[in-house]
Amino acid sequence: MRNLMTVMMVLLIASVAMGGTILDIREGRIAPGSVVEVTGAVVTAVQNNSFTVTELPAGPYTAIWVYEGVTPSISVGDVVDIKGLVRDNSGRCEINLLYPSDAGYTVTGITAVPEIFLTTLDLLADHEAWESHVVTITDGMIVQEILADGQWLAVSVETELPIVFDDYFYDYATVALGDCYNNAFGMVTWYREAWVFKVISTNNIDCTVGNDDLSFGALKGMFR
Repeated sequence: MRNLMTVMMVLLIASVAMGGTILDIREGRIAPGSVVEVTGAVVTAVQNNSFTVTELPAGPYTAIWVYEGVTPSISVGDVVDIKGLVRDNSGRCEINLLYPSDAGYTVTGITAVPEIFLTTLDLLADHEAWESHVVTITDGMIVQEILADGQWLAVSVETELPIVFDDYFYDYATVALGDCYNNAFGMVTWYREAWVFKVISTNNIDCTVGNDDLSFGALKGMFR
């Protein structure tokens, strides 16, 4: 009987929600296993069983993945209040809406999604700061390698730094070696033990020029 009461008390305590911000969660002031209530978050991307949100003003460590388990009935730009369980999902921070029993979200309004512009240097300097953010990478990029599982590698023209793209939102069949992007818009996430960019759209340019006729400086100029 005592053991049963102890379990019930633990469950009761665990389900009591604390108020907090996404920044509090991402910077560790609200620990995994806590039930949290976040208010006024903006939906930035919707997926088949989850969505991502950021709080305003958007900046480093202000976005988080929200797992629902079914197709969310919300849209990009919705403002939501969320209650759920903070957890580490294989290295990615999330709010899980499967616990407690009253977990979920309420749409309270609609607003413009904040625009975040990053260079590859910004991104690679601290991937975690931009985890689950929807951003525009402003570098010119060239597709260098077609990878397995709907992914491909692009390299920045400005910095020569690599970005692994993922086709969750994108038509992988349209990707070809040598494609050039003036910039790319999408979501930064930790996936299968690696950082990837779930690209939503790219600003493609025609960079078909004979290799012998094109200097690196000239190539950079094509992206501006």
